[in-house]
Amino acid sequence: MEKIEELQARINMYGFLSRLLIEEVDLETLKKIKNNEDILEFFPNTRQWDLFWEKDEKKLIEEDLNVDFTTVFLLNVYPYESVFIHDEGHINPTVTNPTLIFYRENGFSIDLNKTRALSPDHIAVEMEFMMNLIQEELESAKKGNEEDAKRWKNVQIKFLEEHLGNWGPVYLMAARDMAETPFYYDVCQLALDFILSDYEYLIEDMERV
Repeated sequence: MEKIEELQARINMYGFLSRLLIEEVDLETLKKIKNNEDILEFFPNTRQWDLFWEKDEKKLIEEDLNVDFTTVFLLNVYPYESVFIHDEGHINPTVTNPTLIFYRENGFSIDLNKTRALSPDHIAVEMEFMMNLIQEELESAKKGNEEDAKRWKNVQIKFLEEHLGNWGPVYLMAARDMAETPFYYDVCQLALDFILSDYEYLIEDMERV
């Protein structure tokens, strides 16, 4: 049961981070963060930010958070692996994108028309992919299929080593340092810490198998 809970917690965190990085925060998500002490622990600088508590929530979103999101993720530090890894600095939305090939090899498809992402190697989409891989591991674990669960765990490790964990931490440090609000500073730091700790968790978990 503990293993199942660990897997679900990892799914939840990847889903939460994917939501925060794919588009601007909405009122419902902001309230969820603001009113949940467990979630607030992940936002230490935001907790001490007076505007976060004192300003009207809609105004905070429109005048501060949305502006910062646009400045960081849409104008300055593009959240795409192809931009960040390759010297050309171009977004690669084509079928030759290595991340897309990895998705397809592992049964994951994405309809970019349903997201704000311009390419399948957006950091939020890569986090969604990790969420899907963990979900597959969870289903295998529930069925008692240890061999299949181990296979999905290996895919997660490979994806982190070749993709998300390879460029994500460096990207998030750059985005964090560009952020002008404590909120997006914390979002980037949380994502950075989680990717690194999740990889470490996977390696240690494999050693116990």
